[in-house]
Amino acid sequence: MVFDLNKKKSDVRVAVLMGGMSGEREVSIETGKAISSALADLGYSVTDVDVGFDLPLVLERIKPDAAFIALHGRGGEDGTVQGMLEIMRIPYTGCGVLASAMTIDKIVTKQLIDYCGIPVIDGLNAKSGDDISLIKRSVDKELSYPVIVKPACEGSSLGVTRVEEEQGLGDALEAVFNIDNRAVIEKFIDGRQLTVGVLGDIPIVLPVLEIKTSKLFYDYQAKYETGFTEYEVPADIEEGVARKAQEISLDSFHVLNCEGVARIDLMLEKETGDLFVLEVNTIPGMTASSLLPKAAAAEGISFPELVELILRGAKTKTHLTG
Repeated sequence: MVFDLNKKKSDVRVAVLMGGMSGEREVSIETGKAISSALADLGYSVTDVDVGFDLPLVLERIKPDAAFIALHGRGGEDGTVQGMLEIMRIPYTGCGVLASAMTIDKIVTKQLIDYCGIPVIDGLNAKSGDDISLIKRSVDKELSYPVIVKPACEGSSLGVTRVEEEQGLGDALEAVFNIDNRAVIEKFIDGRQLTVGVLGDIPIVLPVLEIKTSKLFYDYQAKYETGFTEYEVPADIEEGVARKAQEISLDSFHVLNCEGVARIDLMLEKETGDLFVLEVNTIPGMTASSLLPKAAAAEGISFPELVELILRGAKTKTHLTG
């Protein structure tokens, strides 16, 4: 089922799903409000929905023509809401159930794209209950400090720590296991952080954007508070490197069966010039400081145009009958 492109905009009912119950709730609300405002200005009939356990009842009452998913993190970006919308036969924006479930999980994402020859950073995985002393020995043997420790299934850099030496590893893992039962431990790459947006069913690959932060790494504060980070788009990198970053991003988009929109984060190692995929975001932020709108603007796509482009790709992905 696809979004009806022939209706007058004023007759199209769009439910913007935001908020939710993840640790990224506040960011999601900011994203959702920006999307809702843009759609209303474009002439669509918009209803803001703060997602809770009563979501099926709310949607049954609203009867939207499409759902614009502005949820971040678990409970919204992980395939659960997508699956419910499939069952209710409501066209929705972005990736389907499988792609969402895979990309929310950094471990699964790395394993899949690595298998397909896409470069990823060397690392180890750990789970709650593992022997910390064994984890430390594995890190000493296979990696070198500093390392980055992060939850497998959280976004917005929640729970992410840079660990300078062995004695800090236990506390970093404890911080992760307070919000997730699995952790990713990766070698710290001294490099430049890049991101590439991909849009549409016949994908448009946006210009490479570089993130420049004064923090040790691009953490939650650097992402959402002013004064810590600058953005450059197009990134001031060699044309061949930019083209390679875009190719790797598009390959990741296809390997993970993404649809509609995704943002691929990469690291460009200073010493070697090698590129590595960090993660794939299937519901990128759409706030004033968000990366995807900045990259789209560099391509001549305004924020309202970006929002409408994503909306017009809304559809169900599973061919159910009956």
